[in-house]
Amino acid sequence: MTQPEPTISDDLRAVRTLDVFYGMELGCSSLDLHRSGWTFLPAATECDPMALLFGQRPLLRLVAPVGRDGEPASGAVAAVTPELRPAVSALLRGQAPSTLFTPDGLRQVDTLLRSAVNSTITTLREAHVRIAYATQSSFRPYVGQWQEWIEPLDETEETDLAALGLLARHSGGVYVIRQQGNVAAYSGIRPHSPHVSEVRVRTEIEALRHHGLGRAVLSRSTRAVLASGRLPLYRCRAASVPGWRLAESLGYRPYAHALAYFAESS
Repeated sequence: MTQPEPTISDDLRAVRTLDVFYGMELGCSSLDLHRSGWTFLPAATECDPMALLFGQRPLLRLVAPVGRDGEPASGAVAAVTPELRPAVSALLRGQAPSTLFTPDGLRQVDTLLRSAVNSTITTLREAHVRIAYATQSSFRPYVGQWQEWIEPLDETEETDLAALGLLARHSGGVYVIRQQGNVAAYSGIRPHSPHVSEVRVRTEIEALRHHGLGRAVLSRSTRAVLASGRLPLYRCRAASVPGWRLAESLGYRPYAHALAYFAESS
């Protein structure tokens, strides 16, 4: 019997891992994420610790896995706060998950939430994100001039307050490139489960953006997550073409589109 290609096996394993992860995060079965049509759930009272820290409450969390072409497939799960569930459910049932992530579909959801909530809520640009992952077989490490400039932050030796702040937000480690002692670019790791760690990247100095620093540090953090036996999870705003191209250049593969709206706690 012919054995499946390693890439296919890695992809299937990665998608199943993320299905379980998002199923637990949303409070549904992993199978719900691939069931045709909409699955509606009450929004969890627990959410991102950073959101809670800044006094935010979840309004809507929606995950729509994508097909092979990277576009939303036939199913999606939406966790909606109870007071908004009737209106949001009625709106979403009027369209297929595969057509929600169009400018018009997203605008309808955004308009509905803003008309129903008095407090300040997440902007559409912040709410709509794309989710990707990398595997051992898909990962294409960065090879270039910035490799020698990358350093891991060490909280026992670090004195820079900005660097210490990064360590406080990324318990899985932070890799940086400095310019004149200041952090010019970083990629941090946030472990979310025994199987998944999120990687984040940012070039702090605007003049150095689009020069490969972000790719270099994200490559290093991705390699560290893979070496730990976890799956690297990458999220970027859907409107950020450079952010998505950065992930693709390192071999990240699309998993889902997502919406995450929060409001200020009263």
